[in-house]
Amino acid sequence: MTIDYGSIIADETAGIVSAYEDDRRAAVPWSDRWTVGTVARHVASTHHVVGQIVRDRPDADFGLFATLEVPPKDAPEFVDWFRAGTSSMLDRLLSVPASDECWSWYADGRTVGWWARRMAYEAVVHRWDVDAARGKVHLIAPEVAADGIDEYLDVFVQASRAGHNAPPGPTIRFQSSDSGDQWWLDLSEQGGRTVSPEPRQADVQICGRAQQLLLIVWGRLPTSAAGVDITGDTTQLDGWSELIPPM
Repeated sequence: MTIDYGSIIADETAGIVSAYEDDRRAAVPWSDRWTVGTVARHVASTHHVVGQIVRDRPDADFGLFATLEVPPKDAPEFVDWFRAGTSSMLDRLLSVPASDECWSWYADGRTVGWWARRMAYEAVVHRWDVDAARGKVHLIAPEVAADGIDEYLDVFVQASRAGHNAPPGPTIRFQSSDSGDQWWLDLSEQGGRTVSPEPRQADVQICGRAQQLLLIVWGRLPTSAAGVDITGDTTQLDGWSELIPPM
């Protein structure tokens, strides 16, 4: 199945904007610092910068954040600025070949297409944040959540473990009960990771809907509250933040 990253970005970002207009001071449940307003400003700023990175490819990078002019907190023009940045980024992501070279903080992701996928799941996860902050239930389609899990295990786990020289850990089997996907995440190498769809011996098995698994790997829900089935040596998950340090 082909996933339409442009539509995901547009739809989920519209939800974030709506949440900001509804209650920008609502607290995001997994954080003691973030509010709906914090999430919105983070996503809006990222969209402005990524749009410029694609425009000025392949050399423009996150140094652009240093010169980005963001409206003051609670400024009435923020929503228009947010929407303009998303629209501009989408136009650039969708108007050039996905294979075009483009800077990325991930060594294996130096293409425009990589950014389209990255921005899609940035929007998906942060849409969940702002809805959870307001006590709303946000459903993520199984195939979308599964692709988001795949991206996280591939991109973020590798970058995080390499950057922090994270300690060796278990092999974890993630099984999505609604999309049918499975991943084996092998953390046995210090500072490294191997992700495979092919079976291997696992110390821990986590089975649940793709959305549940996506929220677990992103640190939005603890396994105890996610409604998943876990078997094996669950104590090996206790040091998750050391095995996969936050970026």
